[in-house]
Amino acid sequence: MDAISARTNIVGSLDAPPLLDVAGLSKRYGDQMALADISFDVRSGEILGLIGPNGAGKTSLLEAIAGVIPVDTGCVHWQGSFLPSSRRRERMFFLPDGLRPWEDQYVGRVIEFIASVYRTKETGVARTVATLGLSPVLGKRVFALSK
Repeated sequence: MDAISARTNIVGSLDAPPLLDVAGLSKRYGDQMALADISFDVRSGEILGLIGPNGAGKTSLLEAIAGVIPVDTGCVHWQGSFLPSSRRRERMFFLPDGLRPWEDQYVGRVIEFIASVYRTKETGVARTVATLGLSPVLGKRVFALSK
């Protein structure tokens, strides 16, 4: 993969155990190797960015981590426990760059809709909104937000 990662620790400790640990992910499309033994971890308070040219494997990596596409090898751990692809949507959500939900809808309404699809309890939604600091944008329309 030609993509490079950019890491910034906002809050938290790099000594803390990883929230997300990706180990040895590989994905091949026929003769084309899209991901070759990708491993990294993300700790509490850390932001991880993937940077690279088109075709470098960024989207394939995110889809593989989220369990949207199957991988040939490798595994994902969440808070130290193996997380099979069938259970990853309980911990993460993947939204491709080209899709923006309901641009004229309010952010709060979109969150409510997604939570209902995933049957997420109100307390879980409130915790996620608080953790991500989304309260200031709940009353904004999706088109008013940056990517």
